Amino acid sequence: MTALRFSHFIAGTVYTVSSGDQAWPLALDKVQPLSDSGREGGSFRLEFLGPADPVLPQATYSFSNSDATQDIFIVPVGREGGGIRYEAVFY
Repeated sequence: MTALRFSHFIAGTVYTVSSGDQAWPLALDKVQPLSDSGREGGSFRLEFLGPADPVLPQATYSFSNSDATQDIFIVPVGREGGGIRYEAVFY
């Protein structure tokens, strides 16, 4: 399995995020490099914006777009502009 890298993510990309037979759109809002942790692929954080309802609980979800599908652990971190902000950290 190849480690996810900072360069794999572009702000503005919309992902279909799914769990079981349900799916929701989440837009990648921010991609931020973090200090080096020695992690293969580098250290970085992602922020996604999703709809106000439902609030997805922290968990691992399948993120798909036209290029790839990957499993990412996200945590809801707040409400913003009528939606929910989620964070994923790779450290």
